[in-house]
This record gives sequence, C-alpha cells and structure tokens, in this order.
Amino acid sequence: MKDKKVKSGAKLTKAVVSAVRLKTNKPKLAEDIVSGILPDFLIERYVERGIIKISNTDLNWKDCVAQVSMDFHLGSKIKIFRLGTYRFVDTKRGLPEDAMEIIELEDDAPFILEPGSFAIAATREVLTLPNNIVGRLEGKSSMARLGILVHSTAARFDPGWDGAPVLELGNLGPKPAILYGGMAICAFTFEKMAIPAKKLYTQTGRYHGSSDAIAYKHKKS
Repeated sequence: MKDKKVKSGAKLTKAVVSAVRLKTNKPKLAEDIVSGILPDFLIERYVERGIIKISNTDLNWKDCVAQVSMDFHLGSKIKIFRLGTYRFVDTKRGLPEDAMEIIELEDDAPFILEPGSFAIAATREVLTLPNNIVGRLEGKSSMARLGILVHSTAARFDPGWDGAPVLELGNLGPKPAILYGGMAICAFTFEKMAIPAKKLYTQTGRYHGSSDAIAYKHKKS
C-alpha cells in the first residue's frame, strides 16, 4: 500500500510540474507561479526586477531582508499635535493644517516620544506595489518590548499603493523613549494574490503618491 501511495504521489508531482511548464518546455520561475507570503529570496528578486519598487534604500539594502520581511527606516520628518490649538478633532471636517507641527530629523538625531504621546512619520523608503501584491507593515518585536507602537490600525497597503508608508507612533511604556532618525523602525511583509485586484489604490486611496506623512484627509462621500 505504501509503495502505491509513493508512486501515486510521484505521478501527482510530475503532473503539477508539467502543468506549470511553458510551451518551450521550460519551467516557470518561482516568482512567476508563487502566491502567498514572499520569502527572503523572492523579496530580493521582486525588488531587483522592479516588480516591487522601493526607493531611497541603502546600497546594502539586502542586509535589511529577513526570512519573510524587509526593514524600513524612520524618515526625516515627524509630526506631533500642537498643544492648545484645538480642543477636539472633527472626523467629518478633516484636520486643519496648523494642528500639527513638523520636526525635522537628521540621520542619527534623537527624538523623544513621551509616554502616552502620539506622532506620525513617513518611512525613509518610498514603496510602489503592483496590482497583485499586498504589503503589510509590521512592528518590530524589539520596539514592542519597550512599549513603542509603530502603527495603530493601518497595517495593510493595498495593491497599487504608491508613496511613503506612514507610521502611527505611540508610547505605551512608562518612560520617555528616544527614537533616532534613519533607525530601522518597522518591517514589511509582502503577499502575492492568486488573482490581481480590479481596483487599485491609485483609484480609491486618499493618500496616493505622498512622500510625506499626511495626518488626516476626510473622505468625501
């Protein structure tokens, strides 16, 4: 019985391989047939081939690629709410331009995130996704263990996304936390869909094409 199962499995494997061969009898590349979360070597291939476009990376960007993710870095601008300007935020009207102040942050320059405070910032990297890949912004465990959040709810980046991902920074810990410009702040995972999306973020998204951290845009009905 075991021998029959082994032979049956071998036939099935051959059938699967035959099904993915091109007319020239050459098997497709792994990046052409895979779906699901991309492993390290496919992240590198997709970036090298320009399928996933990431600008403002270091020359040694491959060192930022782990088993199933790639580190992104804290950008040069952080926005925090001005004290005493507005008593509340109206989600139907959007956020006034002067509600937040911008702090310029050079590489390795410190920024203190106070306990209970909130700030937004863009990553240094600018990301462009095709119509069949979803990106997910993940917090780093080393930051989480200090009580630092890098995103509140907006962890998904839809197919067609084009811009600098925005971080929603918060400090849940009891002590002020010092962040540094250009530090590895989050990790991105990428998931290839079985079928490309019909609607792209370029058609439906409010923050398309931004290289800066935009605080809030009211979606008009």
